[in-house]
Amino acid sequence: MRQTTRRIAGMTLAVAMSAGLLAGCSKGNEEQTGQGASASTGASQGASSASTQPIALEWLGYDSYGQPDPNSSVVKMVEKKFNAKFDFWYVDSQKWEDNLNVRLASGEMPDVLKITNRQNLPKYVSQGIISPIPMETLEKFAPTYVKFLNENYPETWDGVKYQGNIYAIPMTNLNGSYPTVVIWRKDWLDKVGITKVPETIDEYEQAFAKFRNDDPDQDGKKDTYGLSDFALPNILGAYGYPGISDFKGAAKGDASKSIQFTMKDDNVVIAAIQPEMKEALATLQKWYKAGLIDPEFVTSENTTGYWADSQAFYNSKIGITGMSMFYHWRNELNPDIPDDAGGGQYKAFKESVPSGEAVFGVPAVGPNGAAGTPMWDTASHPIAITTQAMKDPQKLELLLKMIEAACTDYEYYLTLTNGQKDVDWKLDEDKFINLTASDTLAEANVKGKNVLNAKVSYDPFIKKRDAFDYQFADKYAKIAGYSAVYVPNVEAYGKYSNTLNKLTVDAYFKIITGGADVDAFDKYVADFRANGGDELEKEANEAYKTMVGK
Repeated sequence: MRQTTRRIAGMTLAVAMSAGLLAGCSKGNEEQTGQGASASTGASQGASSASTQPIALEWLGYDSYGQPDPNSSVVKMVEKKFNAKFDFWYVDSQKWEDNLNVRLASGEMPDVLKITNRQNLPKYVSQGIISPIPMETLEKFAPTYVKFLNENYPETWDGVKYQGNIYAIPMTNLNGSYPTVVIWRKDWLDKVGITKVPETIDEYEQAFAKFRNDDPDQDGKKDTYGLSDFALPNILGAYGYPGISDFKGAAKGDASKSIQFTMKDDNVVIAAIQPEMKEALATLQKWYKAGLIDPEFVTSENTTGYWADSQAFYNSKIGITGMSMFYHWRNELNPDIPDDAGGGQYKAFKESVPSGEAVFGVPAVGPNGAAGTPMWDTASHPIAITTQAMKDPQKLELLLKMIEAACTDYEYYLTLTNGQKDVDWKLDEDKFINLTASDTLAEANVKGKNVLNAKVSYDPFIKKRDAFDYQFADKYAKIAGYSAVYVPNVEAYGKYSNTLNKLTVDAYFKIITGGADVDAFDKYVADFRANGGDELEKEANEAYKTMVGK
C-alpha cells in the first residue's frame, strides 16, 4: 500500500480495482446444489430474450469505503448501458466481517458478494450463500476475462475452488506479480570502492563488510552496518523459500509471516522447517558475529510511522533495505506530474539524505543458484454470485456483460474506476490525466468510482492508464521472487499457529544472534513438528489437493 491512502491516484486504484462475476450451473453442479440446472438453463434463455424492465441487482461487489450515490453519473451510465437497477449494500469496510455476518445470519443476501477473506469461501458454501460457477459459463459470457486469467494468473483459480468446483470469480493484483524490492545505497558502494551493485551472496557479504569497516558515511565512526530485518528474507531466499517473510510481523505474533506454504515434490510443505533454512541461518549467524547485521534488527529498522519506512536506512545506519514495493522506492520522476518527488519512501530518504543515492538491486543468488524476495499475493478479493442471484437468470447475463465490457472498452473502464469523463479524468490523445486525484476513497465511492467494476483488474488497461509507473516497474522490479501457495483454512492452523510462530521466531532470532548454535535448528524442527507442525502440514496438503480437485 502506498503511504498516502487518501490519494486516489492511478496506481492505487489499479491495486484496488476489481471485478466481475457471473454465473451459471452445469449438470454436475445441479446434482450437487439442486439449483444449478435452472440457473444455467435460465441464463441461456435470458441471453436470448431481451427484457424491457431493468434488471435489479443487490450489489456488494466493491470495497465499501463510502455509500455510492445511486444518482451519480457513473451509476446512471452503467444502468443505462445494461438496462439495470442497482441496490447498493454498504458494509463498513473497517467492520466488514462482523457487520456482514450479522446480515447474512438474519437471512439477508446480496446478489453479488465480495469475499474479503478467502478462508470464508468454504463457510459460505456450507451455509448455502454462494453457488458454483461452471467454467463453460465463464468462457461463454466473459471470454476475454477468462483468457486474461488463464494466460496471466492461472494460479488465481485455485483460490476460488472448493472440492474442485469454482465458487467465485478470481480477481487479480497486478502489483503482486512484482517481487518486493532490493534497495542499495549506491553512494556507499561508490565510497567503499565497489563499482557493481552486488548480485551474489558472496558479493553481498563483501559489500556488507566494507559498509561495516570502511566508514561509508565518512563520519569517522564505526557506526554503520550492512543490513537489518527488511533484507533478511532476501538472504533467506538465497537458499530457498524464505522461512520468515517479515521478521517484525512474525515477532509481533502474525503467524502468517512465519508459516509460509510452498510446494515440494507436488506436496504442500512449510518453508520455515526446510533444511535449506539451516544453511541460510548459518550465514546470518556468521554475519551477525562479524557485526554486519545491525543488532537492533530484533526491533526492526522500521521504528515508527508507515510500515515501509526504514529509519535505519534514512539515517545512514544500514546500506540495504527492502520488503516494500517498487512504487515505494520509485527514483525516477514522472514528467507529467509537476511536483512529483518519486515514491514515498524514496522521497523520505532524499529528505533525510539529500546527497544520498538509492538504487534498485537484485535478490542475492545463493550457493546453489536460489534467489528471490517474497511476493505479495497476485489474487485480490474474489467476487461470488449468491444462491439468491442464481434464481434469476437475467442477472447472470448482466453480470457477465459487465465483466466483459470492463475488459474490452477502455473508456468504459476508465469511467468505472476514475469517474466521469472530462470531469474526473480526461485523455490527452492517449495519455490519461486524473483530474480528481485528491478524492478520498470514500468520496470516490460516492461518485461511483470503483463500485461497478466488480473489482476487475485488467492489466492491459492498468498499464495503459498508469504507463509511467509500470514502465518503471518493468525496468527495475522484474526480479526473482517467491510466491506463497494458497492453502484453504484448516483446523490445525487455528489450533497451532500461535505456538508454531513463537517456536519459529525464537529459533531464528536465537540462531542469528548466536544465542543458540546452528545445530539448534534440528531441535527446533523436531519441536515444530511435535507441537502441531506435522498435523498442520498434513491438513494443509490435504486441503490444497481437495481445493484443486486432486
